Parts: sequence; structure tokens; C-alpha cells
Amino acid sequence: MFAYIDYSEPRSYNAKSIMLLIVLSFLAYLVSPFNSMRRKEQEGLLLVYPAIIFVYWLLFQVELLSLYPYVHYYLGPAKVYVWMTNSYICLTFGAAFSRAILFSPGSGRRCYGGLFLALYILLIIGCIFGIFIGPPVMST
Repeated sequence: MFAYIDYSEPRSYNAKSIMLLIVLSFLAYLVSPFNSMRRKEQEGLLLVYPAIIFVYWLLFQVELLSLYPYVHYYLGPAKVYVWMTNSYICLTFGAAFSRAILFSPGSGRRCYGGLFLALYILLIIGCIFGIFIGPPVMST
């Protein structure tokens, strides 16, 4: 696998950040009261969102799994802020969806939402202080 280190000017966002905002905002619209979907279907979707966002964040932000493995744009020092922005977008939407699950009926759902909310809060704190995780670096 060929990778390169990007020494361009530091940025705080890129096209992936904008696409993440658009896609996650659309997912939020699907479970909002403005959507005409039935409430039971919205609650079913809402239960899936925190897990999907966590898996996406883990695979595509932390492990850098991508369809085009020859270009990873978090390998240079200029891309740390982009990684942080994309991670914060994923983690805050995951926390918001988890918080919404806390208001759904049923103790099992509330426990599920509370566990994911605690996980997302820990990850956000970890990203802020660099305790648990950080942007991936080139190992070779």
C-alpha cells in the first residue's frame, strides 16, 4: 500500500466533513417530527443509528478503512484538525441519537441509549484531551 504524507496548509474541514454533516442531518430528519414516517418506524431507525455511527467512526476514522486505500488524508500533521472535526461530527451525532433513545418507552431501550451515550461522551472527552485516541499515523 502506498501512502503519502501531506504537508499542505492545515485546514479544519474538508469535503468529507461536509458530506458527513449532510448525511447525518438527513438521518436526523428521518427520525424528526417533521418527517411523515410513522413513529414506530422512526423509533426502529433511531435504535440502529448509534451503533452504525460508532462502527463507521471506528472503521473509517480510527482504522482508516476506505475503498481507495492508496490515499489517506490523515497521515500528515496538516490533517489533524480535519480528523478531529470529522470525529467530532460523528461522535456528537451519535451522542444526540443516543440521548433521543433515552426518551423512548421501555427500560431496555433506555439502557441501550444510556450505554451508547456514556460511550460517546467518553470518546468525545478522549478526543478533546487525546487520552484514548488520536489521529492515525503512518507506521512505516
